[in-house]
Amino acid sequence: MLPYSVSLLLDFSILISVIISLQKLRDVRKEYLPFIVSVWVNLLGCIATEIAIYFWRSNGIIANFYFIIFCLLILWQFKRWGLFSDRPAAFYVMLGVFVLVWSVDNLVIGTLYKFNPYARIINSMAIVLLSVHLLSSELVDEAKSFWKSSKQLILMTYILLFTIKMITEFFWQYGIQLGDSFMVSIFLIYQYINFTANLLYAYAMLWIPLTTRYFWP
Repeated sequence: MLPYSVSLLLDFSILISVIISLQKLRDVRKEYLPFIVSVWVNLLGCIATEIAIYFWRSNGIIANFYFIIFCLLILWQFKRWGLFSDRPAAFYVMLGVFVLVWSVDNLVIGTLYKFNPYARIINSMAIVLLSVHLLSSELVDEAKSFWKSSKQLILMTYILLFTIKMITEFFWQYGIQLGDSFMVSIFLIYQYINFTANLLYAYAMLWIPLTTRYFWP
């Protein structure tokens, strides 16, 4: 396992994105508001996790609520990007499915105080598929370089992050027989991928288009 200080540094690397977002908040386009809110929620989740572990030695309930909030913010972001423009009702259907799957997993099959894998696997798979769909359309229609397109960078980060989340949850649920060292390795990989995602969020934040401000001569 990583030293606690290193693990803390990796998790709180999201603070870079938060600082950049505060500097750009006044002029950022509203279509990116859900992404910015999700970054703030990420930081709050890190803080709440540390508090919960310090006082109660477990962050299960924090992690479960954070996951569904993060998923719904991503779904809102997809709506702002026009994913559901042709079928507006599909947004509410997906929202309902996300909440239903999470509720069944955390309130019926499991409890809020434990790490329940099924909602994480199912909702993560949905986010990956939706991200791939949006990214493929962007790569065809957008002339801007990938490394200068905040939307493409964010979508690629979602694909990376939620793919590893699916794999991690699957092994946590079904890979116990593979041994403790293997499970520790899976957890470390997730930590490094999450750190990479935080850096990509920060880089994408730099390229978020701003609203045009007009000044009278």
